[in-house]
Amino acid sequence: MAIDSARNTTEDAVKRGKLLALSFLIALSVFVQTVIQSQDPTLLRVSITALIYLIFSFVGLVWAFNFQVKIKSLPFLLHSSLFVMSEYLFIQLFFIEKFSRIYEGVLLLILVGLVFLGTYVSFLMSNVFNVNLYKQIPLANVGRTTSYIISTLSIFFISFSLLSLQLPVYILLPCQFVISLFFSYIHLRNLGFEGLLLSRKTILVSLIVFFMFLGSFLGGIIYEAPALSSTVGYFVGIGVANMKIDRPKLNIEMVLYIVALIGVILANLFLNVFA
Repeated sequence: MAIDSARNTTEDAVKRGKLLALSFLIALSVFVQTVIQSQDPTLLRVSITALIYLIFSFVGLVWAFNFQVKIKSLPFLLHSSLFVMSEYLFIQLFFIEKFSRIYEGVLLLILVGLVFLGTYVSFLMSNVFNVNLYKQIPLANVGRTTSYIISTLSIFFISFSLLSLQLPVYILLPCQFVISLFFSYIHLRNLGFEGLLLSRKTILVSLIVFFMFLGSFLGGIIYEAPALSSTVGYFVGIGVANMKIDRPKLNIEMVLYIVALIGVILANLFLNVFA
């Protein structure tokens, strides 16, 4: 028994070391690419590099988990890999020009530090859910909270990036809906929903996110507005989907969600009028 415990502790330490190394490599490569670029990168190049990050993160996680993954583990790995891709896209498309002032370079360094931290936390989340498939662990509850945060950030980053890539509408809107569908599905699944209930709640959240994005996209002129709207839509949608039905008639939580939606609509109007 003691030998098995020692072996598991060693394996966990090795796994965390691999995840740290993978996260550091990703953050370092993002920093180096952004600093040394001699000219503005083309949108095609940024898109291809983002896909490389997606694949690299996915394969890296399989390696970090010592290839101990199941078919059910793949959505968890894709979840973290999409987050890494969204981080890269946001950094590259937000800081589209080469940094020439010190405070901008320092800001980039801080952002890359946050990329390292966010990537590592995301990888730990995938590890928790992957291990939870083999045996129930208490950290699964922490993983669910992390999943909520990672998914919310990913929605904002990807929504902003899709707009910044200047995709045609017939590509932009389907991509946005698919992204909304995936992140709604994976988080609700992490919360424990299954079967028909999972499908219905996933569609509900996805539609809220998509229509919040669409409304701001059609009436807006700056990219941050639709990205913010879809993010708040996801926040509200998940909250509504996870709401208990045996509550009093005056549901304060629902009122707050409605206020949040109204607030983001007003913020969009303000941003677009004074942009």
